[in-house]
Amino acid sequence: MKPALFIDRDGTINKDCPYCRNESEIKIFDDVFAPIAKLSKIFYIIIITNQSGISRGYFSLSDLEMMNEKIKREMAKRGGRVDAIYFCPHKDEDNCSCRKPKAGMIEKAAKDFDIDLPRSFVIGDDDKDMLLAKNIGLKGIRIRKKGNEKGDYFAEDFYGVLEAINNHIR
Repeated sequence: MKPALFIDRDGTINKDCPYCRNESEIKIFDDVFAPIAKLSKIFYIIIITNQSGISRGYFSLSDLEMMNEKIKREMAKRGGRVDAIYFCPHKDEDNCSCRKPKAGMIEKAAKDFDIDLPRSFVIGDDDKDMLLAKNIGLKGIRIRKKGNEKGDYFAEDFYGVLEAINNHIR
């Protein structure tokens, strides 16, 4: 049993491009690679992402899989790892159980992996990510953006995420 980092995708791992349609639009932030390589030795690295562009018809499931595979490949090339990527294809009005800030994606991951939830974190740039952390009782690390919903920690970049986690687990 080990803890997980539940990490948002767009705006957190890669530059936010509303309704990215193909892998060429995925631009991973440079500050992600080295910290994730270190953190992947201790934590499961699990990306959780709302992707309503599927149900809106902006891109296909196959397009999403190619975008996600690009992230996995790039992480692996730089010494990191992504253990899984969970996504919600629904719109807000669908009222599903998986769309952040609801906990469905984390609950699914907890069934698929032997996760130590009390020692896990949610990392994201959006209010929905911090609300998700609160909803499921995990520590939240707000990165890159300053919104209305406060996390337990704030980090300018993934080096700050690494520092916040190191300080928390000491």
